[in-house]
Amino acid sequence: MIISFDPTFSTTEQIHLLLRAARRKGHDATFAYHIVGASLQMAFPNLNIHSQANDAITLLRDTSGDFLIGDTVFHVTVAPSSALFEKCKTNLTQGYRVYVLVPERSVAAARQLAELAAPGNITCLSLESFVGQNIDEISSFSKPALLNEFRSLLEAYNQRVDEVESDKSLLIEIPRLLLLET
Repeated sequence: MIISFDPTFSTTEQIHLLLRAARRKGHDATFAYHIVGASLQMAFPNLNIHSQANDAITLLRDTSGDFLIGDTVFHVTVAPSSALFEKCKTNLTQGYRVYVLVPERSVAAARQLAELAAPGNITCLSLESFVGQNIDEISSFSKPALLNEFRSLLEAYNQRVDEVESDKSLLIEIPRLLLLET
């Protein structure tokens, strides 16, 4: 996937543009899973943040969620549904905290479903904001560091995709501007 990079855009907007490009190619669910995984991997470098191929992601999505860090389950989806929030309720009864990460366009719907399923108990955030904030924090809100960390995010994403996906069109070509940064 070839992308452009505009350093004047917020990190959240950069993730939004990547998600939109992936959506146009029909890869938004796979992109969302791997970009969140890459972000978590960067935020928690001492933890093993697993990575599954797109086909395996569907199999993995039983009640365990997509990622488990500490006592928190993360569900990543581009289409929140009542069935997902039933899984979230199960997570809550198992003693887990629950995060549901969805595209910005789906946050309101996810929050409504969360309130119906378990009022006040499920955190629903836009995956663009979640990943963007992680990268902003890792870079200590410094523009030079941000460019390096954003490149690191894309490299981590590519590594995760390259290791488990057979469809290499999911790989992101790192923009030249980011390759020039050190």
